Amino acid sequence: MGNAHQFAPSTLRFVGEEDDGVYVIAVSETNDPESWSLALMECDEEAAEDPQEIALGWDTYCLVVDPGQATHYGGVVQCEVAGTQLRLTLTGEAARTLALPTDVSFDLQLTADQVSLLKRGVTRVLTSGRRNARPTLLHS
Repeated sequence: MGNAHQFAPSTLRFVGEEDDGVYVIAVSETNDPESWSLALMECDEEAAEDPQEIALGWDTYCLVVDPGQATHYGGVVQCEVAGTQLRLTLTGEAARTLALPTDVSFDLQLTADQVSLLKRGVTRVLTSGRRNARPTLLHS
């Protein structure tokens, strides 16, 4: 399957977080490890200060889409978690790398507590790392 035509579900039914050294919040189509997922990883504090990481642009948060582990550092222009919707506006480069449209919305079939977890996690991740990579709109 070509990278430009990757499937992205319209509905996400699972959210989870991990904080084992680097904080990660992930949403996925189902809780099956093989299902489509978007993981957002907080910037590693050491990366934020490492000249090589900075030169590579890795001094900010990271997005990973599975299956396939398409990875992009930064690239979120806007992010909104409102009601039962997750809306992202990505840079053209991030959208191409992750095989997503620049404006993508997902219906969230999550409990109120899970939506709160997602809001907290997304805010934590997208405000980490390089200041100029942070979204201009971050509503939670």
